[in-house]
Amino acid sequence: MTAFEQTLLDVDRICQESQTPYAIIGGIANLIHGGARTTQDVDLTLFAEIDQLDHIYRLFELDFMPLHENALAFFQRFFVLPLRHQATQIRVDVAAGLSGLERRAIARSERRNFGEVEVSVCTVEDLILFKLFAAREKDLLDVKSLVASNRQSLDRNYLRDCARELIDLERGDVLQKLEALL
Repeated sequence: MTAFEQTLLDVDRICQESQTPYAIIGGIANLIHGGARTTQDVDLTLFAEIDQLDHIYRLFELDFMPLHENALAFFQRFFVLPLRHQATQIRVDVAAGLSGLERRAIARSERRNFGEVEVSVCTVEDLILFKLFAAREKDLLDVKSLVASNRQSLDRNYLRDCARELIDLERGDVLQKLEALL
């Protein structure tokens, strides 16, 4: 089992045992969906309410070490908990799924294999939306690769509907970028 597989196995175990819905996003999801870029970390979003952040933090404290001195305060302020897996030393960024985009991605997530491990991963459409929203150059390159790898199976109506919702969040460029890449 690779270090990434071991890290994902522990993330999945923690979330399954605590009955916390989650979705792997970012580079690992990109690889699962046929993207062509490697990654150095694990990114996930999990279902949480604001008043549950302390509980979420405690779920990970046995197997993961925080990367910030006052990690709980950082998590409560930025809604991202940067961790390092103690056994593998792989970085894991846990995002509190507070937005509609994140919660929808968690609800739509699918159980998929990464090597020997099965995890909940966001759909390719939700991954494309996350990457368009982030809008970094490497994310836009990922979207191009994901669209090429999944062109025949993409739910274009879902993508367009969600991209229109992002316009309301003052990210009108997302729909334009999506159309250009489709």
